Amino acid sequence: MSEPQTASAVEEERHASWPELFFDLVVVAGAGLLAHLIEDGDGWSSLFLFAVAFGAFWMIWTCFTAYGNVRGDDARLPTFLVGMAVLSVMVAAVPGIHEGHAQAFAIAYVVGRVAAARPWHGATVVVDLPVIQAFTGVLPWIVSFWVDGDAKYLWWAAGLTIDLLQLLRAREDKLLEGAQERLDHVAERRREQLAAHEERARRDGAEAPAMSARARRRQRRIDRLEKAGRVGRQIPTSIVALRTDNVHLAERFGLFTLILLGEGLIQMLNAASGAEWDRMLVVAWAGAFALIVALWNLAVRHGSAGVALLAHGAIPVRVQWVAHLVTSLALVAVAAVLGVVLAHPARTLEEHEVLVLAGALALYLLVSATVHAVLARRGGGVEDGRRAAWLAGAGVIAPAVVIVARESLSAAAVVCVLAAAALLVSVVDRRARLRLTGARDGRAVPASTP
Repeated sequence: MSEPQTASAVEEERHASWPELFFDLVVVAGAGLLAHLIEDGDGWSSLFLFAVAFGAFWMIWTCFTAYGNVRGDDARLPTFLVGMAVLSVMVAAVPGIHEGHAQAFAIAYVVGRVAAARPWHGATVVVDLPVIQAFTGVLPWIVSFWVDGDAKYLWWAAGLTIDLLQLLRAREDKLLEGAQERLDHVAERRREQLAAHEERARRDGAEAPAMSARARRRQRRIDRLEKAGRVGRQIPTSIVALRTDNVHLAERFGLFTLILLGEGLIQMLNAASGAEWDRMLVVAWAGAFALIVALWNLAVRHGSAGVALLAHGAIPVRVQWVAHLVTSLALVAVAAVLGVVLAHPARTLEEHEVLVLAGALALYLLVSATVHAVLARRGGGVEDGRRAAWLAGAGVIAPAVVIVARESLSAAAVVCVLAAAALLVSVVDRRARLRLTGARDGRAVPASTP
């Protein structure tokens, strides 16, 4: 059995291409319409459907983003356009997903997964995103074609769960070994097929002249197979392991997160434009804007893969994918409720509105805290441990306060409390980084340094 080869990531730093940026335009529309699943619903079923629909949307975006990341300059615009078309159908189906458009959503998802797998031939393995070439998680979506009602969404969730588990649990060595064995098996069968064709051609040529036309047809078929690289000396002998460009991927994650935060600003602007412009609106606007700025600072400016305060490349790429999904899910939920806050800043938020807003922020901060806690446990140092403590504290205390005191707090007060928690983490981390930088430079930095 041949040994797998490894294709190294692009060494020089590169940035998102124009086709990739054009592809991201569909995310702008998608984030807004998916957020309406939260705004228009008032129960756990709506939150479940939102999480599943967003997960499917994110999975298609991820597959085509990985294509652009790994292929680099060889990535083709038509492939991105196919991805945009698929995501557009999925987004357009969201408003009517309860009234019959769920089938179109599922069909578009399956088509998107098949289209995303086409650029990768059998001799390559995308080791950092193996689900892009696997279809086990797609099967439940196909089954859902014949399922009606809410049970359809359970099949969707099952498919996404299979993909995420495969992403986290698949071992690179086993993945490459299995792919190499399959390639060796296919190559052997094709060599046997070629030998059989050549033997028949010789036998036909040795028989009556009437058989020469049949022999020529078989020879032409052999020539076509050889030209396509399916038989003969052009058969690949080794699996090529394709890896991601980490710097480029970090930029793609950051752009996606920026789009989600931008959706929060859009929700705020739309709501404020139709609200009464009074003092309470000013307070709510200041709190919501501060929350967006704090999340940008944590997730984009000083974060990676959507995780707050995470250095680039600090966690494996496969974990980055999953972390980005969870943090993106939380940020979209936060953005969805900000519009509700600005529309009526003086009123008391409904219980489900407070739970979504506070719970989404808590999810974001606690997931980030968990990542830093794991890094600290694995030797990341005191800095990761402190960040885990700050993020966990803010992710528990502030959401708990607004949930417990919901009936006595206005919508403006709720968002201000949550914004204060996120800002506090940013300020504390900045002071710690300044003190650490001063210590490394041999300078004494007072604790009061801003």
